[in-house]
Amino acid sequence: MCPYKYYDILKDSANPFNIRLQMVKFAFETNISQAAIQFGTSRDTVRKWVNQYKLKGTAGLHNRSKAPHTIHHKTPLKFESLVIQHRNRLPSWGPVRLKEDFDLPISTGAIYRILKAHGKITKNKKKHDRQKDLRKFKLKMRTFQKIQVDVKDLSDIKNYWYFKRTYDLPRYQLTARDVKSGMLYIALARRNDGVNAANFLVLLAEHLKKHGIDLSKVIIQTDNGSEFIGNWKQKTASLFTHLTEKVFHMQHHRIPPGQSTYNSDVESSHWKIEKDFYDLEEFRGIRPLTIKAFSYMLYFNLLRRNKAKLNKTSYELLQLDYPKMKPTICAFNPVVLDDFALYYLQYLPRSSVDHVPELTIFWERG
Repeated sequence: MCPYKYYDILKDSANPFNIRLQMVKFAFETNISQAAIQFGTSRDTVRKWVNQYKLKGTAGLHNRSKAPHTIHHKTPLKFESLVIQHRNRLPSWGPVRLKEDFDLPISTGAIYRILKAHGKITKNKKKHDRQKDLRKFKLKMRTFQKIQVDVKDLSDIKNYWYFKRTYDLPRYQLTARDVKSGMLYIALARRNDGVNAANFLVLLAEHLKKHGIDLSKVIIQTDNGSEFIGNWKQKTASLFTHLTEKVFHMQHHRIPPGQSTYNSDVESSHWKIEKDFYDLEEFRGIRPLTIKAFSYMLYFNLLRRNKAKLNKTSYELLQLDYPKMKPTICAFNPVVLDDFALYYLQYLPRSSVDHVPELTIFWERG
């Protein structure tokens, strides 16, 4: 499951959330001793994160501050207030100038720490510079190395809401977007649940496999919604995770709770499709909706140029890694997933679905 040791990954990782989550899941599936051997760490470490997960859920797997509760040599509050008072009056003055001109009886290092703690130190690097660095990093990735998946609630779009009520249209859009190329795939759903999320994953995986993409090198990244992870208290994999990892042999990564910026590529596509599609078009029935959605996807993937990605289209960026790839890779059918309720079952051997809570619910409804 994990060919590298836990501490080696921890040392080089800015976000150890996923490795801890995998270690906890493995401990639930086997035991603490087996997890310690598999991840090359101690049983105490495994036990620590298992207990944190039981107490706080996924929030317990974040790094905790090691700062002391009390600092005996901390600068007195009267000097701290004095530093902030002078800085507020003279916002361009740094620690050295504040100390020299006002004869403050504390070090320049202490003044810097006070200013930083009160948010008075501005970062040298501007936001657009950081964004440029992130864009360069994404362009170094392989196409379909990481695909972000999310759900958009369409009920708060004023223009779409009228047609939804009048023609009984789906409320949700399930979206997948490749991080490097920006390739967009969407489907529609009346219910936001694990069954529809599983069907969307199967359709996406089959589409990529049909075009020769090696699924073993694909990472599917989602948030911690119940449609993707089930109940966070359950000790077995959700239907979505099971299909991703056991059936299609991809990896399922979950972003840290409350950190939606980790899924910024798919989130930004939601904003674009709302302004460029749902706010502008008329949808007088399911068939007009799916036809127009298909046309918009082709436009988004084949014709729309992205200034943040070398001013190229998604298909042009994809061709940097797959020069012989046919343009049909852009043509994904935006079906209504509720019409495929049993579709994912053909990919699950009967012996492997005991842990899937959605399956029992569906059979009861059927």
